[in-house]
Amino acid sequence: MKILAIQGSPRKKGNTNRVLDEMIKGAEDNGHEVIKYYLQEMDINPCSGCEICAKGKDCRYDDDGAVIINQLAEGASVILASPIYFGQITAQAKTIVDRLYSIFNNPDKKFDGKAAMIITHAYPGKDIYETYIKLTEAQPFLNNTELEFIETLEVAGVKFIGDADKVESDLKKAYEIGQKF
Repeated sequence: MKILAIQGSPRKKGNTNRVLDEMIKGAEDNGHEVIKYYLQEMDINPCSGCEICAKGKDCRYDDDGAVIINQLAEGASVILASPIYFGQITAQAKTIVDRLYSIFNNPDKKFDGKAAMIITHAYPGKDIYETYIKLTEAQPFLNNTELEFIETLEVAGVKFIGDADKVESDLKKAYEIGQKF
């Protein structure tokens, strides 16, 4: 199985990336091919709401986002990893999430694979973002794709680079989720 690991943090060597690497390791150790994308380094236009996809056509943008979208439409699975910045996933992650609409809205395309999410944040507890995380799972994964949603790993209290190395139980859980692909 091909898995797209979408790294939504602008910090290439930050906590989100550290946790994502563990999930990738679990998937690779289970025999899967994983392609990692650093959204910060990609040219991805936001969805324009043009509705061309509703007419069975490809997204109007022929950019790096189309590379990801086309692989998902061909059956790739996905891991979406993002820190929470100012109460939500990063702008980079939200941009590609919005582009998933071009598959959902296209009568000739569908998702076929699995999905998981990693959400990291600096807040020490796991209660403040619970509602937001559930909404992010639902839209787009549970409500608008045919992807089998595995689960979300929330990693709390990781503010400074290197903090993820201190949450061994979360790193272990990331590996275990990767094994579920």
